[in-house]
Amino acid sequence: MTARVLVVDDIPANVKLLEARLSAEYFDVVTAMSGAEALAICERAECDLVLLDVMMPDMDGFEVCRRLKTNTLTHHIPVVMVTALDQPADRVRGLEAGADDFLTKPIPELALIARVRSLTRLKMVTDELRMRALTSRDIGIESPEREAVADTGRGGRILIVDDRPASYERVAAVLSKEHSVEIERDPSEALFRASEGNYELLIISLGLESFDALRLCSQLRSLDRTRSVPVLAITEPDNSARMTGCSGCQVWTSARPAVSSLPARPVTCCSN
Repeated sequence: MTARVLVVDDIPANVKLLEARLSAEYFDVVTAMSGAEALAICERAECDLVLLDVMMPDMDGFEVCRRLKTNTLTHHIPVVMVTALDQPADRVRGLEAGADDFLTKPIPELALIARVRSLTRLKMVTDELRMRALTSRDIGIESPEREAVADTGRGGRILIVDDRPASYERVAAVLSKEHSVEIERDPSEALFRASEGNYELLIISLGLESFDALRLCSQLRSLDRTRSVPVLAITEPDNSARMTGCSGCQVWTSARPAVSSLPARPVTCCSN
C-alpha cells in the first residue's frame, strides 16, 4: 500500500524526520511549512492524509484542521494532529476541530506507521464513496457533501463491546449524554449483534478477558454488513503491539485522565 502523506510543520528537522520514516515504508511524502501552504495543497487534492503539527506561527494546527473539515473540497481527508501537548483539553479541542487521530511527540515509529496505514485504508473507502456520490450528482441526484459537512455527529447509535463492568460503565456514562449507547458483554455475540443492529459506531475494548479483540476487529472488517462501520478500539497507553495490529480501526488509549476527550471521538466517527 502507498499513499501521498502531507507533513505540515514549521520546523525543518521535524519534517525531515517524518519524511524519512514514511519514505522508508514506501509512502510518497509532500511537505508544507505553514498552514496556508497546507490548505492550498489539500485543495488541489495532492495528498491522501495530513500529519499536522499543532504549534505553528500565523495559523495553528487547530485552525488548519477546522478549515479543512469545513471545506467541501477537503473535509474527507484524514487529519492526524502531531503535538507535544498531552492535556485532555488539547485533545478535545483537536477533536472538535475535526481531527481523526493524534500522535504525541516524541512519535513512536510503530504508532506512526500503524496510524498512517489505518487511515489510508479508510481514505480509500471514502474515495470510492465520493466517486459514487459524484456519479449520482451527474445523473441528477443531489450531492450529499454539504450535508456531510454540516452533520454534528451527535445522536449516533453506538455499540460498546467490553466484558469489564468498570470499563464499559465509565465509557457509557460519558457517551450516553449525546448518543444512544448499547453494551454487549459477550464478545462471541458481538459480531452478530453488530451486523444486525445498524450501528453508526462500534467501540471495542482490546483488553477483553475472554476473547481475542483483534480477531473480532478483523471479523468486523471482513463482513459486508459491518465493513464500513467505524470501529474505535480502546487500549492501554503505550500498547504499541495492539495499536499496530488493529488494522482499519481508530485507536484511543484508555488512560483515566483522558476520558474527558472521549465524547468528541464519536462526534468525529459518526459524522464521517
